Amino acid sequence: MQNQSRQLAAILFADIAGYTAMMQQDEQKALESIHRFKEVLEKITPEYQGKIVQYFGDGCLLAFDSSVNSVECAMALQKAFRDSPQVPVRIGLHLGDVVFRNENVFGDGVNIASRIESLSSPGAVLMSKSIRDQIKNKSDFQLASLGFFDFKNVEEHIEVFALTNDGLIVPQRKKMEGKLKKKNFRKRNIIAALSIILLFIAAFFIYKKFGANNSTSDINEKSIAVLPFVDMSAGKDQEYFSDGLSEELLNLLAKIPELKVIGRTSSFSFKGKNEDLRSIAQKLGVEHILEGSVRKDGNKIRVTAQLIRATDGSHLWSETYDRDLEGIFKLQDEIAEAVVLELKLKLLEVPKVKISGTGNIDAYNLILQGNYFFDKLDKENVAKAVDFYTRALAIDSTDALAWGKLANAVSRQAWQNYIDRHTGREKARNAALKSIALNKNLAIGYIELGDLKLYQDFDWKGAEDNYQKALSLEPENADVLYSLGGGLYFVTGRWNDAIRIMKKCIELDPLKPISHLNLGNILTHAGHPDEAIIYFKKALELDPQFQRGHLYLGRNYLLLGKPEMALKEMQQENIEVFRVFGMALAWHAAGKNKEADEALKDFTDRFQNDWNYLLAELYAYRGETDKAFIWLENAYRKKDSWLVFLKGDPLLKNLKNDPRHAAFLKKMNLPVN
Repeated sequence: MQNQSRQLAAILFADIAGYTAMMQQDEQKALESIHRFKEVLEKITPEYQGKIVQYFGDGCLLAFDSSVNSVECAMALQKAFRDSPQVPVRIGLHLGDVVFRNENVFGDGVNIASRIESLSSPGAVLMSKSIRDQIKNKSDFQLASLGFFDFKNVEEHIEVFALTNDGLIVPQRKKMEGKLKKKNFRKRNIIAALSIILLFIAAFFIYKKFGANNSTSDINEKSIAVLPFVDMSAGKDQEYFSDGLSEELLNLLAKIPELKVIGRTSSFSFKGKNEDLRSIAQKLGVEHILEGSVRKDGNKIRVTAQLIRATDGSHLWSETYDRDLEGIFKLQDEIAEAVVLELKLKLLEVPKVKISGTGNIDAYNLILQGNYFFDKLDKENVAKAVDFYTRALAIDSTDALAWGKLANAVSRQAWQNYIDRHTGREKARNAALKSIALNKNLAIGYIELGDLKLYQDFDWKGAEDNYQKALSLEPENADVLYSLGGGLYFVTGRWNDAIRIMKKCIELDPLKPISHLNLGNILTHAGHPDEAIIYFKKALELDPQFQRGHLYLGRNYLLLGKPEMALKEMQQENIEVFRVFGMALAWHAAGKNKEADEALKDFTDRFQNDWNYLLAELYAYRGETDKAFIWLENAYRKKDSWLVFLKGDPLLKNLKNDPRHAAFLKKMNLPVN
């Protein structure tokens, strides 16, 4: 009986370049090279938790559980092969789905890795985009794209990357040869001719639209990203303050009509990274960058700010401010107004925007500390944030911002079951109402109240009223757009509106994983599970352990009839409740009834008190409709927030022809069709 398993693995192919010719010219040298080749592989591979799967002539196939380990191993191998006696080795890497059968490995992942290796040169390390995506945020690795290639027996158009670290060879594209598809020169010439014609046509229309009146497109010109200001304090212990100032400036600029301001998550993802500003601007899709530094010493602060045109790196404006801490609100206005003035002269045709801040400075300082901890989102740090917001309100109970922040943090605690859901939601509601009562021009209270109307009250009209009010105050606020498109329109089945708004949300905050995850979920509910996979993978690319990323990706593989791939994803889910839930689904789909029943029992024993809707999904997916409806009713009675995913839920497919399903939709005031 064969021992077989399927898994995601990093495959490394290596061979000795020109070995056949070497054998013909100097057999002894060739034998010494193959001996040295195997000696180095067998010494270095285990150091990086790799496995030598198979030797074949002058080559070898290695497998790794980690992409990072595979690349580090490749670098170490090439370094060793450079030492005397040198061996001219080519290496290719790919991350893909493979089958391990006894001592061998098979699958497209192996095929693609071997094709990439065939393009390589002695001393080079080439890899596919799947490996590159796993290591691109590792500063130890330097990469360059070599372009796209069409390999024999591979349907995909594969982008190949080369490691460019010191000592490694980078092949020249024009000299690269390998296992490629034969080119159809006649077809290529026709396409080239058509491309030239289209290019001239495009150039003509571009000239007619832009060149004739000497103007340029303003899509990117009216755009800015605020990078986190650097903490220059002597003790490097004022990071919360420098982050807070950056966020406040971002929020002030976001109020300005016609100005595209990138959201906090994306802007702050470059914190601590020494990346070229032009590269950052390109990734964020903006024309301008605002950056700076903060030095805080007791009650004294020095802030340096500079506005940069990212396309050429030129400084449009810079200033240094020395202030007492009590002048922080006025300082924020000054910086924001200086930016507006500079951009307005060149870009904006709007009246001068006056933005003012008020509040107690001690309370403000506590709010900034609360923000710092809240952004970490785990149970302990959210609790710290609640404590700081509460302390701020003890100093100044009239601070609308502090009430709004408190509402948001407590709502997070309730949603994640960090505290009692009912108590937490009511506390959040009171805080949101207090924020609105104190300042009707602050969006945060309306956003939080809208979320409570949506996820607790199932009051779709009340939610929309609050979201639209917040949107009127901050039309470019990605959080408002997320709540409206990814929340209300998603919940009520307005798929086209939800997709459109979520895409705008991603444009404003392109590196925020939850937005990609939610757009994928919307597409799934709208009946496009294959397209949704793109966004789930993007969320996991931004954060490989982002919660529900592996769960939803696995669920969609189930919907597409790929239970083995689904099982692999479910096993990687890092939140226990979602991992057990996903395993129960995947085992059932794979026909492993014993394992499915055990996972269902495990889920029920541990999570039934707080996760009634997920239990309804499990029973519905298993075809046990009566039990599914029992748990739906329990969820409704407990006001389980996950009920908002009812409309279009693919895991409830087995319930849709049951009249009780339509009745339940009506009870939720959701459209039946």
